[in-house]
This record gives sequence, C-alpha cells and structure tokens, in this order.
Amino acid sequence: MPGNAKFTKTPPEVIAAFEAASPSRADVQRKSMFGYPALFLRGNMFAGTFGPKIVVRLDDAGRAKAPQADAGPFEPMPGRPMKEYVVIPASAMKGAALKKWIADGLAYADTLPPKVPQKPAAKKVVTKKK
Repeated sequence: MPGNAKFTKTPPEVIAAFEAASPSRADVQRKSMFGYPALFLRGNMFAGTFGPKIVVRLDDAGRAKAPQADAGPFEPMPGRPMKEYVVIPASAMKGAALKKWIADGLAYADTLPPKVPQKPAAKKVVTKKK
C-alpha cells in the first residue's frame, strides 16, 4: 500500500479540540505535517492530527503507560510505526484529558535538542561523454 495510501481529512471537531488543547507558549509553532495540523517546539514535532486521530510524542515512561490508557502506537501507514508517537484514545480527545496528553508531549519536547535544519543535498552534475 505504500505510495497509494489514502489520507482522510481531519474532521473539523477534532481540529477544534486539538486547537483548544494546544499550549499557548510563544515558542510552540503550529505547522502542518502530512498536511495535517501539528505542534512543534524548536523544530521537533510533539503533537498532531492524522485523519480522525490525534497523536502525541512521548518519552519512554509515557509510552510505557500508554497501553493502560488505551493509547496505541502511531502507524501512518500499516507496518510503518513512528517511533515515540502514540495515538490518543478517542475517550481522551477533548477537554482536560487532551490538554494533559499534549502537555506530556510538550514536556518531552522540552528535553529534546533543537532540530538543526538539514542542508539540501548537493546536486550531481551530469556531464555528457564526447
């Protein structure tokens, strides 16, 4: 299925809940990832939506507790999990519960070094043989 995976739009109510639970810190950036709303701190994504789901990047301890909260690993494509990310359970996708998940993601992002932008790869010059 890679290469032809169908992505669905995030429903407006999920975007609204995500925005309402987003931290108001000045250093948190709102960008798109995979075409969906996402939150970044110093270049590191820590929360986002993916179709009808909300995902959060957590530290080892947070990921270890995730199954007890019915949160599971995030796989944007079958068999392709994104390391450190979990899908928040539907029961926690609003209000204080969602704010807590996103705050945990932000706390982990606070421990990560800033992401350094990668330099574009040098273009290979192709010369014609005479």
